[in-house]
Amino acid sequence: MPVKVGLKFIEIWKDSMEKQVCLYEQENAEKGQIVFYGPSNFTRWAPKYGMRPLREDILGKSGKPCAINRGFGSSCPEHQLYYYPRLVRPLEPKVLVYTAASGNSLAFGYTPEETFELAQRVVIWALTDFPDIHIYLVGNAPRKEMDELELEKRQHYNTMLQEFAEKTPNCHFVNPLEHLPFRAQELYVADGVHFNQQGYDLYADYFREILKDELENY
Repeated sequence: MPVKVGLKFIEIWKDSMEKQVCLYEQENAEKGQIVFYGPSNFTRWAPKYGMRPLREDILGKSGKPCAINRGFGSSCPEHQLYYYPRLVRPLEPKVLVYTAASGNSLAFGYTPEETFELAQRVVIWALTDFPDIHIYLVGNAPRKEMDELELEKRQHYNTMLQEFAEKTPNCHFVNPLEHLPFRAQELYVADGVHFNQQGYDLYADYFREILKDELENY
């Protein structure tokens, strides 16, 4: 499969991924944590965008932070595969929450099937490096304005992810499309795609419930 996108710099958005990755690499992050990996749904869960940080929202049973945010905006599974050796592997995560959404990929010219293939590779790399890791594979989420055709396309891709997760050891599928509270119009910023703080409050509740068994270990 040919690479269809710049891996260090996104020309169409004039954005440097390498710069964000280097900033993450400068952090003295603890190993063995819960790593959130993916595009801007995680990137924007941070003070830079006026939001309470993910690390303060996802706490272990002890009350201590146990989550590391490794979201980098505008990324698609091609980028996520490329940067996995630098952003995920060094952290030796016990749990990986990986958003393998298809939206950015479509913007770069990848088909849903190509996106799915690349997302699978990220999961398999993680399972190969860390056989006991627990992976939560997150699919497409809703957006503020979404007609039935768009919903159908997003769900079709999610179904591919779900079927893959069901036959993959230690892999659990997470489908935000099925969480109806995420459809509320007031949860989104002006772009109609990303959450405001109210949305991230709901997002945090959602992941705390999904990860409740994992959080018992921290």
